[in-house]
Amino acid sequence: MSFKVSRLGSGQRMVAVGSVALFVFMFFFKWFGIKIPGFFSAYISATGVSTSVNVWHSLEVIRWLLLFTVLAGVALAALAGSERKPRLPLSLSAIVTGLGLLSTVLVLYRMLISHPFAHVEVKLGAWLGLISCATIAFGGYRAMTDEGAMLAPARAT
Repeated sequence: MSFKVSRLGSGQRMVAVGSVALFVFMFFFKWFGIKIPGFFSAYISATGVSTSVNVWHSLEVIRWLLLFTVLAGVALAALAGSERKPRLPLSLSAIVTGLGLLSTVLVLYRMLISHPFAHVEVKLGAWLGLISCATIAFGGYRAMTDEGAMLAPARAT
């Protein structure tokens, strides 16, 4: 069996794009920085010291959840593109939806409420990472509805 992009539904494509984007934002974009007073900022910039970090170096616990979310999203797209069905107690799209929602909530919490260190400045990478997590969650939800994996409401008899 070979992989074909045409086999992917719209939700699975969203998950794939969100997963790849989140991986890129995790390692190549700065998520948090330290606010430096004006007097010291000139000295620090002259010495070449970086005051910003990516998610891998700032969020010790959440980084593993984000990496697992990326891997689950890529697995969903790879399995759907090759028409393979894994034997899991839940659908893979439901697992990806749950991981995407959990990642979105935890990243938002760390960005707005509980910063990783004092005097923090939220950088562009954190916002892009949050959007990627939300894209994975929404794409997983769309994939669930495409598969018919949604729970049906109880019928009155």
